[in-house]
Amino acid sequence: MKFTQPMGRMMSNARARQVIGFAGALVLLTIAQPVLAQSSGTSIETGLGTIRTWMTTVASVVGVIAVMAVGYAKLTGRMDWGKAVTVLIGIGIIFSAATIVGWMGGSA
Repeated sequence: MKFTQPMGRMMSNARARQVIGFAGALVLLTIAQPVLAQSSGTSIETGLGTIRTWMTTVASVVGVIAVMAVGYAKLTGRMDWGKAVTVLIGIGIIFSAATIVGWMGGSA
């Protein structure tokens, strides 16, 4: 049997983005909880607080992995100082996001 197409990439970039987008939407739909109508805005604040907690947890894990990667690169002698500084600045921005938004909104 002769193949006419070369064995290469399994899926195009556009198709991969569609699959990832669908999977993300499916995850959001499965973890979403129904919100009952309330007279106050506490349900929205509670939901946003939950998202902030999840994002902080995820950012903590990603930040630890990023610092570990920079440390490993330094250990093996392949560290680029520009990337190391970029990682540190990115982590600082992620964890101070609430303060930065407060400054922009004038509430801090």
